[in-house]
Amino acid sequence: MTVDWRRARPAELFAFAAGVLLAVSLFLPWFEFGFRQEDAWSALTVTEIPAAIAAIGAIALLPATLRQRSPAVPLAIAVWTSAIALVAVALVAARAAAPPPGADERCFGLWLGLAGTVGVLLAAIGSLRDERPFWGRPVTR
Repeated sequence: MTVDWRRARPAELFAFAAGVLLAVSLFLPWFEFGFRQEDAWSALTVTEIPAAIAAIGAIALLPATLRQRSPAVPLAIAVWTSAIALVAVALVAARAAAPPPGADERCFGLWLGLAGTVGVLLAAIGSLRDERPFWGRPVTR
């Protein structure tokens, strides 16, 4: 299979960028406990799992779109990514509103994670809704 960059649409490119942002944010400080900062993997119990799965789905959406002749695989990835991203947005927003016990402050990684999950959700939904080729060029086979 060859990579055809003409198949990519703005939604897939945005999903890839938001997925990378979300994946990186999971390893940045989310909360401060006293004098130590903890990332999502250390500070949280469940929230980071749907966020990580949503990031993987968003990152996988672009290569699937570029390599598949049929839209079935990218469509399935976009459906699952949007469903998981919806759960991740709710969980991350809840953690932003109510930090874990003992947390003194919220750190920048939490806000990047929230932006990444919202971006993944919007991009996955945008990918589902957009049926045109990138920049209006027809896809050649």
